[in-house]
Amino acid sequence: MDVLRELEELAEEKYKQFNAKIIPTRQRTLGVRLPILRKFAKRIAKEDALEFVHADKQNIYELILLEGLVLSYMNKPFMENLPLVERFLDKVDNWAQVDSTICVCKHIVHEKEQVLAVIKRWLTSEKEFVVRAGLVTLLAHYVEERYLPEIFSLAESVSHQGYYVKMANAWLISVCMAKFPEETLPFFQHNSLDDTTQHKAIQKCRESYRVSTEHKEVLLEYKRE
Repeated sequence: MDVLRELEELAEEKYKQFNAKIIPTRQRTLGVRLPILRKFAKRIAKEDALEFVHADKQNIYELILLEGLVLSYMNKPFMENLPLVERFLDKVDNWAQVDSTICVCKHIVHEKEQVLAVIKRWLTSEKEFVVRAGLVTLLAHYVEERYLPEIFSLAESVSHQGYYVKMANAWLISVCMAKFPEETLPFFQHNSLDDTTQHKAIQKCRESYRVSTEHKEVLLEYKRE
């Protein structure tokens, strides 16, 4: 299966140009839409997943993203695939390759306590997109009432100063606010988040249709000078 050749035939120059505006990457891009990549990934995951995962991706954005998607769709426990997931994350240099893959790792639901230990390790990484992967994994799979104290503690523990880390942390807190406003409001009031993350989280909440008008007004009180 010549995946690269197939992708090149499906590439769109206009979409490539659009992606270049919103996804900063040093990788070579083709311009293949995400729904198409998802279809490829599901097919590969059922056929020759490991062969593809181990193949050279030639620093091509779509092939690296496809690797992450294949790992997400494989019918194997997340912890069993962890070395391959971390190998994939080492290649990532943009938010889209993280967010499009980690969010759909279906087996995490059965391994939450084990994966939580992995997340805690990722959050201490010096690599911006490994830290983002930890935060996005929390956002996608752990925003439940029983995990809120852990989420708030981990959000405060993040020390990486990367822009895409701060944005993921703000996104995580805004999702907590949307789902559990009464539990999250006190966190907005008293936390050790940096000002950028605090203000971006408030902004995301105020832009959300899932946060009430009343709560949006209350959140303004927690903006810092």
